[in-house]
Parts: sequence; C-alpha cells; structure tokens
Amino acid sequence: MRKQVVRIFLGFALVISVFVSIQAAVFLFSVHQQRRAWVDSVFDEYLVSFTSALKAELASPSANSVLTVETVLLSTLNDRISGLYLRNPAGSAVVAWGATATGDLLPLPPGMKQSRARIIEGQLVPAEGEAGFTSKVMRCAVYEVAITAVGSLYTIEVTRSHRSLWQKIMLPPQVKATDIAGSLAITYNGESLGSVDVLTFTPSTYKGTTKLFGGLLSSFLLSLPIALIIALIIAASVSRHTQRYTDDIQKALSSLAEGEGEIALPKTKIHELKIINKAIEDLDKNLEQNKQSRQAWLRAISHDLNTPVTAMKLMIDGMADGVFPLTDEAIVQLQKENDQLALKIAAVSLYATLQSPEAKAHRTALDIESFIADTLHIFTTEERQRMYIDRSSAHLTAEQTLLSYAARELLKNALQVSASPVGWKIGTDEMVFTNEGTIDPNIDFFEPWSRGDSSRHEPGTGLGLPIVYQVMRLHEGSATIEEVDHTVVVTLRW
Repeated sequence: MRKQVVRIFLGFALVISVFVSIQAAVFLFSVHQQRRAWVDSVFDEYLVSFTSALKAELASPSANSVLTVETVLLSTLNDRISGLYLRNPAGSAVVAWGATATGDLLPLPPGMKQSRARIIEGQLVPAEGEAGFTSKVMRCAVYEVAITAVGSLYTIEVTRSHRSLWQKIMLPPQVKATDIAGSLAITYNGESLGSVDVLTFTPSTYKGTTKLFGGLLSSFLLSLPIALIIALIIAASVSRHTQRYTDDIQKALSSLAEGEGEIALPKTKIHELKIINKAIEDLDKNLEQNKQSRQAWLRAISHDLNTPVTAMKLMIDGMADGVFPLTDEAIVQLQKENDQLALKIAAVSLYATLQSPEAKAHRTALDIESFIADTLHIFTTEERQRMYIDRSSAHLTAEQTLLSYAARELLKNALQVSASPVGWKIGTDEMVFTNEGTIDPNIDFFEPWSRGDSSRHEPGTGLGLPIVYQVMRLHEGSATIEEVDHTVVVTLRW
C-alpha cells in the first residue's frame, strides 16, 4: 500500500508541478506585459503633464525658453519617474536628475561639471560624476517637442518621430537600455536644444506595486506546500480505497481459480472499476458454462466411446462362450466396431490438438485441382456423382491438409443427411456447401457432440463441425451454418 500511496502522490505532484509551471510562465509573461504597459502609461502621463505645463509657462510674459523647459521638466516629475537624462544636440549626457529604477544615482561621464541631482522625497540631492559609460541600443519611442516663437507668442507641437527607435546612446552600467521609457527631442524655432531620456520605476521597483506583487507571490508560494499536503492526504485516501478493492478482487479471483462459482465482488461507484467487475462476472459465467460443457463432453465421450467398446466386448465374450460362431461376418463386424472406435479416438485427438495454443495454420496458395482430388479421394464414385462443384472463381490460400479435412467433413455430413445432390462452391478464400434439409435453431452445431442423444445411432464422431470451426479459427476466419428455403448452407471464410 505504501508504494501505491507514493505512486498516486507522485502523480498528483506531477500534475501540480505542471500546473505551477504553466502558471509561472503565464505569470512571468503577464508581469512582462504589465511592466511594458506600466512604463508606457507613466511616460504618456508625463508627456501630457510636461507639454501642458510647458504651454502654461511659455504663455507667461517673463518666460525664457531654455530655463522654462528645464523648470517644467523638473516640476512635472511624479513619484513614478525615477530620473531624467538631459543630452546635448550631439547626444552626450550633460545633466542627470534622479536615479535609476533600482535607486542607484544617475552618473555622468567624467569631465561633466554641470549641476545635477536626484529626487528623494521631493528634494534635489547632488550627485557625483562616474565613469564607465558604454554604447547601448535605446529601444523606445522618441517624441519631438517643437517650440516655435513668433514675437511673444509660443506654440508647441508634439509628434512621434518616424526615425528608427533603435538608436545607440552612451549609458552607464547602472542603466539598461530598457529602463528608458521614452525620449523627448526638444527644438526651439527649428534649432535643437537637446533631448531628455525619461526613466521610470517598474512594477517590481515601485513601492506600491512591489508590495502587491510580493503579497501575490507569497500567497502563491504558500499554496504549494498546502497543495502537496492535500495531494498526500488524497493519495492516502484513494490508495486505501483502492487497496480494499484490490484485496476483494484478489479474493474473488482466487475463488474462481479454485473452481468456486457465484463470487462476491466489491461494490464501487467508479465507472472503470465497474467495467472490471462486469468483466469478472462475465468470466465467472463463462467458466461455469465451460464447466457444464466439459461435464457434457465427458458424458458424451464416455457414451460415444463406450458404445463400440461394449459391442466389441459382447461379440468377443460371445465368441469365447461359443454363443457367436467365429465366422468371417462376425470378424468383419468386429473390425467395423474397432474402426469406429479408432475413428472417434482420432477425432478427439485432432480436436484437442487444434485447440492447443501451439497449433497454427501455415497458409500457402493451393493448387485447386490437387486440393479437390485430396478432398474427394475417400468418397465412392456414387457419392462423387451426387456432388456438383463450382470452381469458376476458385483461389485459396490455406493449409491444404486442414482445409481438406474440413471440406471432407462437411461433404460427408451433407451426403449423410440428404439424398439430393450436394453443392460445393469454391471462391476466393471462401467455400460454400449446400444440401436440402432443415436444422434445429436451438443447437450449436460447432460445439462438440452437439447432435444430441436422438442422433447418436447415426454414424459419425460428433466432432466434424467443431473441428471445422477450429480449422477456421486457426485460419483467422469464420464458419456459419444457416437454413435458407429448406436448404442448409454452410459458409467458410478466411
């Protein structure tokens, strides 16, 4: 039972692991999508705030374009913007405000002395320059903010750039190219003032969402051991129920093996186990039928073999006592009874051999004329004259010895029960035998000694049709017998 619990538990654990793997993949993909959506939304919000505030500031009579832009860039920052890089028209970083998404200060290349700071809780904190800038490919949207001045009037036009989004820029090791949410290229009366790279926090670095994701991940991780414990409990419960069922089935099969009938099977509501129960019940019925059939066969064998033995014993005893004279006629009769006994014994032996698991039919293409001659050699000329054979479409692939035996048995039966002509049609791996007569629909003629006591006075072994059936079984074919318009039709197909 312990092994069964382990197997069931491992099955549940495998299902859980597959489910967890799928959920983890979905979760990671969802986080990636949410991160991209977060970054885009933060940048879009900042772009709207910046352009709105810039329009308002430039409308002021005391507006100075460059100072106003720098002031608005800082004043419109929110807590989801981590920092800004201001680049000159040549693309070099000259001013940095704030920090990376992970909290590291935004450095400048060596030699840049401009004032810069990072924002901590709304205050600007100075930061020192650092080395290590390398060329990286920026993969983000670039918007052109065009400021046009006509006298004291200013207009602002924001358009998304059609130039490639894959641009090489110099970045420090603390900043990834993917950390840049977007870039603003600012021009004044067609002259470039520079560009601003906007860095944002991500859902995994922003405090509010970090707590949210942390809570979700904690719940997810906590559910794993709980799921495994539940799987172990279910595995133990299922295993205990299955073990009881297995023990009851084992007892039932042991009873069947010992020859006991009417076994008691465990009740179950599981469909698959009901199928097993039904199969065992059918097996029980078949074994009981086989048991009764074997008993009938034994009685039939005893009766059929005892008849010629008794007849010979009476004749021999009578000859010994002088009751029957030792004449040629008596000897012929004794020889006839001996031949009948030998015939029955040979039929029983052949039937047992054909039922053996080692029995096989070695199929080859038959020469039809040779096959017919082999089949008919035991019949008299008068018997042959009563047969009409249709071989027009004959083509047989079989073991000739077995098939000839089957054909002879069917022809002998047909000649014996009917005084009319007997038909034998040979087709492609098919033979049909016909004769006038009727059959009892309640008799299974392919069962041994199925003729019944009423016909035991007729010559024969009672095993002719059963042997035919076994020959067809070895050829993976079928044998059928039916009555059609007072005509008995036996069909062999393989």
